[in-house]
Amino acid sequence: MFFDMHADVWTDNLWEYEKGKNDVIRRKYKDKFIKGGLFGGIFVIYMDAFNTPDVEEVFFKSLRAMSEELYHSRDLVHIIKDYEDFEKAEKQNKFGVILGIEGLPGIGSNLDYLYLLKRTGVRHIGMTWNEENAFATGQRGDVNRGLTDLGIKAVEIIENLGILLDVSHANDKTFWDIAKYSKKPFFASHSNARSLCPSMRNLTDEQILCIGERNGMIGMNSYHGFVSKNEKEKNLDMLLNHMEYIAEKIGLDKVGFGFDFAEYYSTPDDEDEGLQGVHDVTEIGNVKKALEKRGYSKEEIENIAYKNFVSFFERVRGK
Repeated sequence: MFFDMHADVWTDNLWEYEKGKNDVIRRKYKDKFIKGGLFGGIFVIYMDAFNTPDVEEVFFKSLRAMSEELYHSRDLVHIIKDYEDFEKAEKQNKFGVILGIEGLPGIGSNLDYLYLLKRTGVRHIGMTWNEENAFATGQRGDVNRGLTDLGIKAVEIIENLGILLDVSHANDKTFWDIAKYSKKPFFASHSNARSLCPSMRNLTDEQILCIGERNGMIGMNSYHGFVSKNEKEKNLDMLLNHMEYIAEKIGLDKVGFGFDFAEYYSTPDDEDEGLQGVHDVTEIGNVKKALEKRGYSKEEIENIAYKNFVSFFERVRGK
């Protein structure tokens, strides 16, 4: 079974609720998750601050829709808030879901909302989704702008609350500011190696080493544009090359997968963004087969698939 460190499930969930359709996980995803061998994941609320003028209003709409969906799917989903919840989810045969926020433009400049998010069950926060906001700077922002003064305070609050701090989407300046001001391990939930694929969304060797030194972890991203710029290499084998490259630097115990499948945020008109070999959640089993083919043991595959993340969660929040 696999734990997906990044899934934009709440994006599609909001769209479905706006059409008057609830029970989304049961209707659209339960069978897919089971087919793919998905144990659970970090399901995030993502906001496109560039194309959403009323971003705060839409953020709270998504938060409300997520909360209602969690009621309808309460027999399917166990919310992971603390370490013991992983075992509870497994024993109850439910999907173990961490509630996440991908970028903070939806809370404006309100630091106190971080406490509200913690009380609603949120245990994951990325400071930005590519944009400049009140706290941090993403990949499409000013390269010389990183964390703001508010952002430095936000990092302190996030860590004090025991929320996982995610640097995927942060620009390089924000990354190094987070490394400077944070005290706990942090992670990149869905980023690959920039040396193998020169996308700014991927990590430099120095950033990879920093995450390793801080006892964090990195999730491999299956979005084809972050796997390779060569059309012939946009496949599962190349994704595993990223995993091995990173593991060589920081250890096999600090890698996993944050697949970032497009099925949760794409529309019928969007370009097909799936990766050959692991196109969507139903094909996650191919990752296990490919790892076996490369000679990884059952124990190593289990660690990569989900146990490494459980250990990381413990390092941040404790047992």
